[in-house]
Amino acid sequence: MPSVRIRRARVAAVAVASLAVISTATAPALATPDATGEPTAASVQHRAHLPASYSIPGDKTYPEGIARQHGTPYFYVGGTSDGTVYRGDVRQSATKVFLPGGQDGRTSVGGMKTDPAGRLIAAGGATGKVFVYDTRTRALLHVFDTGRTDVFLNDVALAPNGDAYISDSVHPVLWHITAAELTSEHVQQPLHVGADLAKSPIDYNAGFNGNGLVVTDDGRYVLLADYNDYAFYRIDTITHKVVPIDLGGAKGISGDGLLLRGNTLTAVTELDHPEGQIAILKLSHDYTRAKLVRTVHGHGMDSPSTAAFDGRDLLIVNFQFQIADPKLPFNVVRVHANR
Repeated sequence: MPSVRIRRARVAAVAVASLAVISTATAPALATPDATGEPTAASVQHRAHLPASYSIPGDKTYPEGIARQHGTPYFYVGGTSDGTVYRGDVRQSATKVFLPGGQDGRTSVGGMKTDPAGRLIAAGGATGKVFVYDTRTRALLHVFDTGRTDVFLNDVALAPNGDAYISDSVHPVLWHITAAELTSEHVQQPLHVGADLAKSPIDYNAGFNGNGLVVTDDGRYVLLADYNDYAFYRIDTITHKVVPIDLGGAKGISGDGLLLRGNTLTAVTELDHPEGQIAILKLSHDYTRAKLVRTVHGHGMDSPSTAAFDGRDLLIVNFQFQIADPKLPFNVVRVHANR
């Protein structure tokens, strides 16, 4: 039976969210450079022996979000179909169930991040909730609840001060969790609006709107992708003012997932590109302009959604969103970002 694809930009159904990539999934990854900028011999040998892909169990998993935990060999992947969270070890080619689906009302998981305290923060899509777990004990720490049913919590971004921001793909708000809320002893907490986007330049229409997001290094701005409209915006975390990012005439650039390093923004999407499209953009110092450096297609991507940095490499989730007969096993592929 041939694959059945429904254009995600026009259908708000299951998950979406986060981050980006580049290059080949089969080539061995290059290494972290030494002080001179060149890879060390030891690190080259280490990277060459890491798996090129990581399998995810289940034939209806449809994995979407990913978080790479700093200081450990672990990464976490969320299943949109039932909320299962899987944990992988970058040295091993198979992931394992970390948190079974359905627990704590977690029936779907989209974007996720881990913070320096070892907390896993996962957006719950149409549940309207954000779930926070201790990665050491698997204990549920918090459930932040919008109390709404007309939402789709999509992606998570962390600020330098420990705050978390969550995009909403169908309701025009940016949600916000403070560092103090994350460290409190209260499990059940309301999820508060960080910025009202209803009267902003962002046009929320049918389908998926606010999607991938990142926080700038100074914590002043959230950069948010409007998935439907191939647009990007700068949101001031203090004044909440929203400014469109001028892409310099570049067309067809969408952001299901975003990554930011310095002034380099990497956007990944499968919108109009089932083989995946990665866009590398250079941002101006005030984040209001971007110049497209290059786009990359293919290279092991298969309807990808999101990615996470692993040193100089990227771990990319092949979502295969709404494909009726997905290629199994679902997987995460390792790519080198600087080719």
